[in-house]
Amino acid sequence: MAVCAFVILLLSLLAMLFMLYFKRELKQTISTQQMTLMRLVAQDVDDKLINTQQAIVAAAARINTPLTPDADFKRLQGIETLFDNGLYLLSPQGRVLAQSVGRFDLLGRDLSFREYFRRTLETGKPVISSPFLPVVAPNVPVVAFTAPVRDKSGRLVAVLSGGVSLLRPNFLGELATTRIGTSGYLFLFSPERFVIMHPDQTRIMADKVPPGANKLLDRALKGFEGGEENVNSRGMHALSFFKKLKTTDWVLGANIPLSEVYQPIYRAEKYCIGAVLTSALLSILVIRLMMGSFTEALVQFARHVKEISLKNGADRLFRLDSRDEIGLLAKTFNSMIQEYDRKSEQLLHFSTHDALSGLYNRGFFDAEVKRLSAGRMAPVSVVLADIDDLKMFNDTHGHSVGDKLIKATAWILLEAFRAEDVVARIGGDEFAVLLPGLDAAQAEIAMKRVRSIADRCDSQEQDFPISISLGCSTAENPDDLEATIRHADQQMYLDKVSRKMTEKEAQL
Repeated sequence: MAVCAFVILLLSLLAMLFMLYFKRELKQTISTQQMTLMRLVAQDVDDKLINTQQAIVAAAARINTPLTPDADFKRLQGIETLFDNGLYLLSPQGRVLAQSVGRFDLLGRDLSFREYFRRTLETGKPVISSPFLPVVAPNVPVVAFTAPVRDKSGRLVAVLSGGVSLLRPNFLGELATTRIGTSGYLFLFSPERFVIMHPDQTRIMADKVPPGANKLLDRALKGFEGGEENVNSRGMHALSFFKKLKTTDWVLGANIPLSEVYQPIYRAEKYCIGAVLTSALLSILVIRLMMGSFTEALVQFARHVKEISLKNGADRLFRLDSRDEIGLLAKTFNSMIQEYDRKSEQLLHFSTHDALSGLYNRGFFDAEVKRLSAGRMAPVSVVLADIDDLKMFNDTHGHSVGDKLIKATAWILLEAFRAEDVVARIGGDEFAVLLPGLDAAQAEIAMKRVRSIADRCDSQEQDFPISISLGCSTAENPDDLEATIRHADQQMYLDKVSRKMTEKEAQL
């Protein structure tokens, strides 16, 4: 009986170690994944805010001076779909001169008291407002985007304003319908502690969340970014995450109920309890027959779990060719390790690669520059590439087509360079390539391959004219790599200027 008691105690200890490890790793994995998701969602919201702001700036530039409001608004019909709360043209004194058809009747009203109007006049720049309630019914919460309208001399002659409703299914409203898991959700808060976006629309622009009601939100409004267990203002126990937007001072948040977060752990606990009890009962019956092998397997598994932090790769899997309870426990443990590795690989890929082009991102490129600078490999060549006139291409054909041009350029660079070269997208239209072991002559040959492949693509794909400016420089000493990158950038700029001059001469 003493041996059986020892076996039961040992099994319980192993199950506890397993569950502690599982809970810690699961929480860490979920936190890492959710912060990656929060960064992606925040970037998406920032991008859409920027695109919407750029749209109204472009619309303001199309308004003729002297002002002819009705005629000007006919030319702006294409962007009305972005502003579901209407477009309004305001005089420098704040009077509504014109409005989009079918919207609230604000003609002649004085809106000079609005914060977004004052900021636009004071700064002379486009403004994204804080949420507010309109002066006419229905009082639906709105965010305003503004852009100054200037005459040929640069004098501000009007302000173009577009409203986006917080209760309609636009790019902000989409956040309210986004689900994380089964019952997790996203929301937006303003620095004034008002809810900007939430699945429960009754909370939008309602009462402020008082300080202390949601302690993690209090920290987020002071600059905290990350995730922790938390109790929100409605008393829900959740794993909460917060990320500040870059384009505004809004805070993006996410709540996942703890009951959902730890549901796999609760199931695993039940399974482990069942496995321990089953193993204990069987051990009482067969302890005299299999004491040696059974005890040895338990000791090996305990040692394996204890030393798991010292192991890497497949060595972390517990090899046990057995169908008994310990074998089932080992199988569950191995499955958890494999799932953790799979998710870790995904997160590593997301953290080092650009989502649009599939190339390495700026962070990975900078890390490789530091690694090569600290090493002894020489020479190291650097090629910088820039897509010519991408912004104009986006404005003419749309960002979806511009994305295809970025992907095509990424494909060209991958085709032109070696597998061991580091090909990265370091900006919107900028690419960089590290060529370890290649001297200046070999780098020039590689650049010629880029131009050759680009020319073939350009001739085959008339819808996507590809024009790439290139610059190259070689570091004979790894310590000079940063200066080499700057020199390659200068060479790329000279190439861009030369290509533009050649194009102009060809047009004459």
